[in-house]
Amino acid sequence: MRRSERNTGAVTAKDIGNALGLSQPTVSRILTGAAGHRVAEDTRVRVMQAAAQMGYRPNAVARSLRRRRTNIVGFYTGYGYVDARNAFLASIIGSIQQAASRRRIDVLLHSVSEGTATDDIYAELMDGRVDGLFLHTHAGDPLAERLAGSDALPVVAIADALPGIPSLVCDDEAGTRALVAHLWERGHRRIGYVYPRTRFASVERRMGAFLAEMRERGTESEAPLLAIDIEETRPALEKIRAMAHPPTAVCCWNDLTAYDLIRECGDAGIRVPGGLAVAGFDGLLDPRLTPRRLLTVAANWNVIAEQAMEQLFARIESRFCTEEEREPVPLVTTLPVHLVEGDTA
Repeated sequence: MRRSERNTGAVTAKDIGNALGLSQPTVSRILTGAAGHRVAEDTRVRVMQAAAQMGYRPNAVARSLRRRRTNIVGFYTGYGYVDARNAFLASIIGSIQQAASRRRIDVLLHSVSEGTATDDIYAELMDGRVDGLFLHTHAGDPLAERLAGSDALPVVAIADALPGIPSLVCDDEAGTRALVAHLWERGHRRIGYVYPRTRFASVERRMGAFLAEMRERGTESEAPLLAIDIEETRPALEKIRAMAHPPTAVCCWNDLTAYDLIRECGDAGIRVPGGLAVAGFDGLLDPRLTPRRLLTVAANWNVIAEQAMEQLFARIESRFCTEEEREPVPLVTTLPVHLVEGDTA
């Protein structure tokens, strides 16, 4: 009677029915617990015992089609493949997975090869494997524009706000202003800003807040902006050293850039903070694993991911509601940050 004694294929309701002399629909109704159908208790017990003995496993695909839910959410980044060594992505994905585990759902990571057409990416995301999607990309991504214009898949953006898509972000403006104020209190008046050539929405907000804060303090002209390729800070340091009146402190758009700049300063014989004060942003790296206690701004990404999950679930559930029953989802939700003092400034 054991399925494994005959072949290694998946056991079906039909197999169990054949073994017990029952119809496949009767067995299926018992296995799924379908309501509205009466069945003798001894028949139900026989079916459940046979299913256990034969190694029956429910068909997740068929079950999801019946329920119109897969209990899987996706994560897609428009900045290349999902690199677990990237502290920022690792923190976001880890926080999303924690929020998902509390709801007993899975997270599917979508990675896309360079040059893949937007139509192909869109088709892959829409193939029914996920109930909803977390999106991490830039505002100019044509995929984001297409997803914003469609109600076919519930989407929530995280970390960087996207037009037309509910977005969960940290308070980049308040955090940056707090950094400038802290450096100002330490006596710095010439403060520079290092940012990536790839213009993330969060970087735009941080740069805007930096310039506004320096302008209000009357020293915008003493605030050089230094564009770099991701984490390649040596050219920025070379420009700083070549200035007639170089900045005495530098705010970096993220912590990895700040630590890279500190390393370059060490190679160049520049003391931090004596020769140059350095600040970061994100607060993602474990201070027990870093060479210095960095002055930075930290966001609670676990809280951000949890609220993002709540909003995504609200959007998923709203597909089964009438227009009157749907609750509005805020377009942008901004979560607080806090200053973390260190020994680099």
